[in-house]
Amino acid sequence: MGAKRVASAVGTAAIVYVALSGRLSSASGDDAADAARRRRRSAEEGEEEERWPERAPASWREAVAVAARTAGFAFAETLGKWPLADIAFGINHYMRIQGNLQHEYTGSSSVPLDGPGVRQELIGLLRYLRLCMFFSKKPYEVFLEFGGYGQSDILIRKSKSQFMKPAFTVVRDGSTKSFLLFIRGATSTKDRLTAATAAEVPFHHSVLLQDGRRSNLVAGYAHCGMVAAARWIADQAIPCLRKAVEQFPDYRVKRLA
Repeated sequence: MGAKRVASAVGTAAIVYVALSGRLSSASGDDAADAARRRRRSAEEGEEEERWPERAPASWREAVAVAARTAGFAFAETLGKWPLADIAFGINHYMRIQGNLQHEYTGSSSVPLDGPGVRQELIGLLRYLRLCMFFSKKPYEVFLEFGGYGQSDILIRKSKSQFMKPAFTVVRDGSTKSFLLFIRGATSTKDRLTAATAAEVPFHHSVLLQDGRRSNLVAGYAHCGMVAAARWIADQAIPCLRKAVEQFPDYRVKRLA
């Protein structure tokens, strides 16, 4: 259900837009009514221009303010638009469709993969999947024991999530010569509140290429909660990973979520 809530939030954000219609004041209206309309229109425009945060809240006051705004946004996009019975019917219909879908992602152009290299890669992917499950569902010490990590292998540990600050950890994996960044999914109320903050925010960025050059600017918009969470993780993890890569230049950085 966590993934479905996120997908629903992203779909909701895609249809959110603002349309301001101008009002023509009547020539015969009195001055008091015109002044009241102008003040009301100015207040509405000021409210529309208020931007959603693009970074995680820095204090509990900011977190409370954004959470309250998220609750109002979620209500406006659900019960504020459709009756409860229609929403329940839609959710039930969507879950029924999801449960009945069966696809085979193969065709005449598919090529079977075989050999020890492929099997070894699949074994490695299965290990990563189990590590993600242990980090998400088990205590942190159990995750370390399963992965064979010691205290010296922990670069960053943020095992408790907050609003727009998901739980994550960075560990050094000597068996694969990699620095692994694990990001936990939506497992708590704070994580789901982050997913519900589904308003659109600017996400203009450029991609750093392997040779150090930057690609052209990519302009677009993205999920507010996800953008804020990603930037918070980046601010925490990038400085630590840079130092680690300088110390172990033959290691790779992998993100698992």
